[in-house]
Amino acid sequence: MEYPQYTYPIDKLKTGCSLGNYYLFARFDRESNLKGLWCADDNQFYVGEWNIDVEVDGIIALPQTTEFLPESQSTIFRTSDVIIEKKCFLPFYLDQEADRHAGEMHALIYFLKVTNLSKTGKNIVIRSTVVFPGVHTDLFTKQPTNDQGQKRVHIHQHDGYCDITTSGNSNEARIIGSSHPWTLISMDERSLIMEYSCMTKGNAIDEVSYTLAISQENSAGAFINFEKCANPRLLLERTMNNYREVLGRSFLWTPEPMINRGLQWAKINTVRVQHRYHIGEGFTNDPPQDIIVIRDLAWFVFGSDYLSPQFSRNMLLLGERFAYHEGGKLTEYLHANETVPAQHDYNLNINDDTPLFVYAMHHHALTCNDDWSFERIYPLMQKACDWIISQMKNGLVQCYAEGTNVWGIFSWRNIIDDYNLTGAVTEINAECYYALKCTADVANHIGKHNDSERYLNIAETLKREINAQLVSEKTGLYLLNIDNGGNRHHDITGDLIFPVLFDVADPEMQQRILQTLTDEEMWTPYGSRTVSKREHNYDPDFGYQLVGGLWHNLTAWIAYCIRKKNPEKLVEGMKNIFRLSEVDTPSEFGNVVPGQFPERIHGETYVSRGMAMSPWMPPTYLWLGIEGLLGVTPSADGFEINPALPPSWRWIAVKNLLYKKEKITLFMYAGILYTTSPVQSTYPQKVGTPVDTSSSQDDIFSIGLVIEKDLFLFVASDVATQGTVVIEILGSRIEKEIRLKASEARILKFPVPNIILQVTDKEFEST
Repeated sequence: MEYPQYTYPIDKLKTGCSLGNYYLFARFDRESNLKGLWCADDNQFYVGEWNIDVEVDGIIALPQTTEFLPESQSTIFRTSDVIIEKKCFLPFYLDQEADRHAGEMHALIYFLKVTNLSKTGKNIVIRSTVVFPGVHTDLFTKQPTNDQGQKRVHIHQHDGYCDITTSGNSNEARIIGSSHPWTLISMDERSLIMEYSCMTKGNAIDEVSYTLAISQENSAGAFINFEKCANPRLLLERTMNNYREVLGRSFLWTPEPMINRGLQWAKINTVRVQHRYHIGEGFTNDPPQDIIVIRDLAWFVFGSDYLSPQFSRNMLLLGERFAYHEGGKLTEYLHANETVPAQHDYNLNINDDTPLFVYAMHHHALTCNDDWSFERIYPLMQKACDWIISQMKNGLVQCYAEGTNVWGIFSWRNIIDDYNLTGAVTEINAECYYALKCTADVANHIGKHNDSERYLNIAETLKREINAQLVSEKTGLYLLNIDNGGNRHHDITGDLIFPVLFDVADPEMQQRILQTLTDEEMWTPYGSRTVSKREHNYDPDFGYQLVGGLWHNLTAWIAYCIRKKNPEKLVEGMKNIFRLSEVDTPSEFGNVVPGQFPERIHGETYVSRGMAMSPWMPPTYLWLGIEGLLGVTPSADGFEINPALPPSWRWIAVKNLLYKKEKITLFMYAGILYTTSPVQSTYPQKVGTPVDTSSSQDDIFSIGLVIEKDLFLFVASDVATQGTVVIEILGSRIEKEIRLKASEARILKFPVPNIILQVTDKEFEST
């Protein structure tokens, strides 16, 4: 498996990446200088910025290239004959190890590697300037609050390290130390400057490391965390191995290289925003902060279930404990560092948070471990659905509010100034129908048949009323809404996708909607517009790009819905979503960082106008790959897989697909599914036992299955390559030389009884 990375010339970048673990979130500029370190424990910034410069014989080394890796960012600086690598990373451990390694994950580490290419010695000066604790920067949309920037610190120098505490709050502590003693040091109430000077011998390599450890408890706690990072190289190695473990989960491989890269970076960015707050685990829709939005939590779960199911579980538990209002409504958002978080709902009687949370609980029960049972979640689903029913009038769910923006929009597009979207909103009604249907399904499976019949009848009645009352006589599509004054709004927006996504529209209506959402007025090379260019209020930039700009989650929903009828458009949509994440010159597109999914985009210039790293799009992209391309459909009656492949694709494969307590490995080749576990499918399938395979080349994907008396070896690549594939079976080792064209796959077949005799393999067919 290839380890993802991008390397860019410094002049093509505007800004740097964002890194995160369970406790910390860090942002960087294009030269790998730290531009803010925030802690989830207490929702505080501990460092505003940390700039590191290097002089060689009095000459400042200039930045050349920056490399983006899952765990780190590094920049190469150089003079005529000296190369300096500046690398920074956050120690990262998986969810099940978070408690045991909490100390290490409260640290940030820099490496400065100096390589002298000349034969003569060089005088090296490494200068670190650290500013506390919050600093404004134009590189990111999210800024520290004013109180963060007003803080001052006390700095105490010790032998080999400095102890920094916040004035007026000595529990807010930091320890900074380095592997080599400082030559000079100076400090004041806002900053710390450290210099290290040395003579690097000719043709030699020197390395200096810096460790910053923090604690919200006191200096002693910060020092304990600091000591746990005594071997930073070992920590880096373990961090990289932990990312390899993440990348190996639900490892989907296709003939399209851009999609493969997107899926792997989706996993990387998903775990970067998974935090442990005061009240539990969650992620925020605008990092770094402690706000958890329930709608975003729900959408996150659909992808996280296939990557980090325990985190999904813990987020849902947080929602269960704190997000329910007394009557069963789910609130809009919480502050996760309040001991008893207040519920913020903008005084809306219902929103998409309520049905989506029901859907998320249902999805998690279908895909994850058995202890999250239907019996356990049914009362929670029932409570939310009873609230939905209580908000129905004249056959439809009614939304009441007179304000604008978040105080008057019942939609995912809820941050548009001077805009009201209330009444019978088609999006909300479609989502509520599906929540009722999911609840009826669960009630039926736990033997509550009267409840099941009730919820199903209400759901079907709601569906009929949607199709009777909310269809536009002007467009033949669905209305945006009927407002509380009875006015019918016929706007063509991306919201049309919801009756398709949630199974309200009949096949003919689905086709018309999908044609509309993929025409040239909506569909672009970088994603789908939120509002059609034909609309009177179309604006490619206004309202956070929600009335004509691009939001990739909308593109993902459309791509998913069109997968069966037009899988080519699904593939195109997945490429469009990730295209901006690896453009040749990110700086030309605004807030763009290689490997990260931008939040929102201008509808015509395609310049990124929001966060450089959307926190919710990565798991949505993973969901789109698994349930869209691979065609996974979890249900109470079994696990169905029907890949949605374009005619030009003859294969798709996945290793270690997380499903309940299993890790399913399978591939589809020439219309046949080969799998380690029986699944429901319209395709013929062959079930076998996996065997270990490996390759000399990272770009060769391989799966070995023993089926009856034969060993089937599947090999594939998304680029032209050649190498050796090794199979280990029955104590024997088989090596096969493989040569593949770009996007090619093959199956090799060996008779198992004669395997140790190295019998000539039989190749069935190649794409």
